[in-house]
Amino acid sequence: MVYSCSESTGAVKSGPTNSVSSTPTTTIPSTDVLPAGSGPNLGPVAAIALSPEAVFALYAPSATPGPSGVLKTRLARIDRKSGAMLTEGPFPWATTLAVAGSSIWIGGNNQDASSRSLIRLDASTLKVLERLPLPPETLQPLVSNIAAESNSLWLALGSHLYRMNASTGDTLVSRTLDGNATSIALDPSGQRLYVGIDGAALTSQATVSEWDAATLRELASSETGGGDLGGPQLAAGTNDVWVAFATGMLGQVEHRRAVDLQIVPGAAARYTNAVRVFVAGGIVWATDEMASRLMCLDPSTGAVLWSRTQVLGWVISGDDSGLYLGDNNGVVPLPVDPRCR
Repeated sequence: MVYSCSESTGAVKSGPTNSVSSTPTTTIPSTDVLPAGSGPNLGPVAAIALSPEAVFALYAPSATPGPSGVLKTRLARIDRKSGAMLTEGPFPWATTLAVAGSSIWIGGNNQDASSRSLIRLDASTLKVLERLPLPPETLQPLVSNIAAESNSLWLALGSHLYRMNASTGDTLVSRTLDGNATSIALDPSGQRLYVGIDGAALTSQATVSEWDAATLRELASSETGGGDLGGPQLAAGTNDVWVAFATGMLGQVEHRRAVDLQIVPGAAARYTNAVRVFVAGGIVWATDEMASRLMCLDPSTGAVLWSRTQVLGWVISGDDSGLYLGDNNGVVPLPVDPRCR
C-alpha cells in the first residue's frame, strides 16, 4: 500500500450537443472530509500513472510552491507494496505520464526548448533512456497528450495523432486532426482511442473523436463543448467514454457510447468549469476543484452516487488492486465508499 498525417475514412459524424441537459440536477449525498497530508509530502501532483508494481507521480516539490514549481517538476516512483520511493528530475513543464511495459513516458507543455521532447525512463530505476524530439510542427506551446499500453505509445499533439513503438519511439502510423488535441484516452482493452479536439475546422467548435487504436482509422466523431475554453477532457470506459468541459458559466459532463459517440441520456449534476472525469478501478470519478468536491458517478446514468469535500486533490488513477489520489501534498490511497460500487 502507498502511504507516503492523412485523413482516415469511414467516420460516423453526429451533430452538436452543447446544450445543457434539462434533466433535474442530482443531489450530492455526502459531505465527508478527507484529511490532508496523509501521503508522502511531495508537493502538488499533476499526473499519476500505474504499473502492477508502482505508482508514478509528476509533482512540483513542496519547497517551490507557485508558478516556479513547474520548472522543477519531478517524477516519483512509489512501490505499491513497500511504499519505498525513488525520485528523478527535474523535468520542466512535464504534465503527462504513461506506462508502457518496462518504460514510463513523460510528456509536457512544450513551453521551451528543454521541454519539447518525450522522455522515456526505465520504470524500475527511473533512469532516463532517451529524449525523443517532438515533431517540428510544434512552434507554439502545445500539450503532449499521451496514452500507452505494453507495446504502443499514442501521442496527440497539436493537429496530429501518432501511434509509436513504445520501446523505440519510432512512429508507426500518423493522422491529421481537425483542430488541436486537448486530451487523449485509451479504453481498457487497448482497442479504442479517443481524442478531444479544440477548434475543429478552424472554428471554436470542439469535438471528440474515436479511433481504432492499432490502425488509427477514425471510427466516429461528434461535436461537444469546451471550444476556446480548454477543450474537452476525456476518460475511457469499456464500452463508453466520458467527456468533461467548461462552458464559461458552468462545467458539464457527458456520457457517450463507444459505438457511435452518441450521448447516453441520464441525470445531470451541477459542476464548475474545473470539472474533470476519470475512470479508475472500474469506477467513474469526477473532481471539481473550484467546488472542492470529489465524486463517484453512476456508470449508467452519470448521477452522483457519493461525494466528499476535497480541497487539495484532483488527479485519480487505479486498477483492480488499488486506487490513488494525487493532491497538493502527494499521493494517497483512495478508499472506495460502498455507494461507488
